[in-house]
Amino acid sequence: MINKEQLQEWYADELLIFETEMDNRDYSHFTIENYKRDLYIFLNHITKTKNEKVNLDEVKKIHITLFMNYLKAKRGNSATTRNRRLTSIRSFYQCLLDYELVNENPALTVTAAKQPIGKLPSYLEKGELKAFFHEVAEVSQPMYVKRNKVMLGLMAFAGLRVTEIHHLNCSSIYYEKRGIVVHGKGNKNRYIPLPDQLYDELTVYIEKERLFPMKGEEDALFISRKGKRISRRRVQEITERISRSLKEKQFLKNKDISSHKLRHSFATHLVRDGKDIRTVQELLGHTNLNTTQQYTHVSDQQKQKAMEMELKDFFE
Repeated sequence: MINKEQLQEWYADELLIFETEMDNRDYSHFTIENYKRDLYIFLNHITKTKNEKVNLDEVKKIHITLFMNYLKAKRGNSATTRNRRLTSIRSFYQCLLDYELVNENPALTVTAAKQPIGKLPSYLEKGELKAFFHEVAEVSQPMYVKRNKVMLGLMAFAGLRVTEIHHLNCSSIYYEKRGIVVHGKGNKNRYIPLPDQLYDELTVYIEKERLFPMKGEEDALFISRKGKRISRRRVQEITERISRSLKEKQFLKNKDISSHKLRHSFATHLVRDGKDIRTVQELLGHTNLNTTQQYTHVSDQQKQKAMEMELKDFFE
């Protein structure tokens, strides 16, 4: 596998102009980082066979089509993720085309993956969440148990995204109101009041369990063993390790658990508990209410309960 540093060296000019163009267009930090991450996966894929730099003008539609298949077959990416990565490649090539660094955009006519309509987001029931959090202590080293529980708790009980966990700072904590200020998508900040227990766990972590950060990382809330701000991938790996451990114990073996499903669980339980949809939208940081409304799915059990009617008087 070609490492990121090598790709940065090979494609320094192309990556720089693309990042500069996104910055000039006021793309959010999160969008820029996501696009760059998608591109590194793509560039690694097209260079790994020859183990050398590939001229971007030599990349054709068939290469991108094969890359899309690789994302599905080898990486297990969903249709939504594959389409986002295709968008990243299209935008990258369009930028290079505008600056006359390539002669065509080979991604322009690649067909996007068909996304299922009305598919409900997967989530964990409250009993499953209890088992999940109990397992944190089983798979984590003692010095990381509190950190991991608080990180995962902020996703499961406050709705944070993995990227937002990564960027969270000590200065993000609003002590007066026992909450946090989260810098989310679109460069927008949102205030989230935390459940009492979660807030208390967070402050105990900061006061007693937080590792000593290296220079330049002093404000980072969650610190890795190397003293750096914890990476997005590390947060995902912790979740994956808990999921594997549960499945080895024959629990939740038919349900894939990811970091984002913790956020799904938070939103789903708020809606099912009757919380106002606009409040849920604000807590999740959704720009569009339609995005939040995907969580208004109703379980078969709820349907059954709703239909428990006494109709004898109507049919006598």
